[in-house]
Amino acid sequence: MYLEIENVSKIFAARGGGKEVVAVNDVSLSIHKGEFVTMLGPSGCGKTTMLRIVAGFEFPTKGNIVLDGRNLNQVPTHKRDMSMVFQSYAIFPHLNVRENIAYGLNVQKVSADDQKKRIDRVLEMVHLEGYENRAPNQLSGGQQQRVALARALIMEPKVLLMDEPLSNLDTKLREAMRFEIRELQRNLGFTCLYVTHDQLEAMVLSDKALIMNAGSIEQYGSPREIYRYPKTRFVADFIGRANFVPGEIVGRDGDKVDIKMGEMKLSITDPVYRDFAVGDAVDVVLRPEIIKVDRDSGAADATVRQAAYLGESVEYILDFLGQRISAKETDPTRLRVIEPGTPVKLSFPESCIHMIKAES
Repeated sequence: MYLEIENVSKIFAARGGGKEVVAVNDVSLSIHKGEFVTMLGPSGCGKTTMLRIVAGFEFPTKGNIVLDGRNLNQVPTHKRDMSMVFQSYAIFPHLNVRENIAYGLNVQKVSADDQKKRIDRVLEMVHLEGYENRAPNQLSGGQQQRVALARALIMEPKVLLMDEPLSNLDTKLREAMRFEIRELQRNLGFTCLYVTHDQLEAMVLSDKALIMNAGSIEQYGSPREIYRYPKTRFVADFIGRANFVPGEIVGRDGDKVDIKMGEMKLSITDPVYRDFAVGDAVDVVLRPEIIKVDRDSGAADATVRQAAYLGESVEYILDFLGQRISAKETDPTRLRVIEPGTPVKLSFPESCIHMIKAES
């Protein structure tokens, strides 16, 4: 492995009679060279503390950070062969674009000729040609973000660390920059560890995503794996939206599992459920976008409580099996709103259903 986080914990000492704070709790993670890994989770889950430990701004209470076979625990930040892009960009206001990008090269005493070549190349990469003499206050938020990214990339780091670098941008610019960062990473092949609280950002950018909660890892895997096969209610509810309907395993045959959900019976065939046994209580995970809502007074099994037309979709709140669930209709041929109070029939492809063992 290229970057290894080995059993890392970070405990902040108690202050003013309070309790110790366990910000990171025994986290282990292996990242291949050239991988783009996002750390995702709610505020206070430990993701930024973990990033700061990797960068050397914080030291672990226990555990090791290893890069390319070298233990970094005692290595100062500026000697770790890493660059960091901060949420606030941290651009020097008294320096122009070229001078900001050149800052690290000046510290390393890189020759003027080499500096010019490298700066010109990175300006082209981040689409800032012609802006090199502008002051930071003459740049838009997106341009400032590109300057911060260029300043990090020009150092040719082994690992690029990014701490919510797009959070200060407006929605459209943030969406565009996701694809630009991903394209740069694929073209240049650098290893990236990226912190975000934005699940869509993680889905677009990641080779792998790490979901953190209360200082610990809830799940680590590809975006598709995490979305399709969340291991816990927390992950299922944090990545996307999810309805949880109680059910019970009533039969199985090899990889085929039969589930009873109220009076409804379902069958799922997938090897991921091999450790489920007959009699197990489960939560059936129904994503809103897989639920099809049809007006049907005869065989109705749900009732519309709220409906909202959103242009590209219609969203429903429904009474189903004694609880409220949400559904999202995105088929453009079906975007006719069914009024609240209408009995409806729900259907969903069994191949898109997931289940997790019920939590006590």
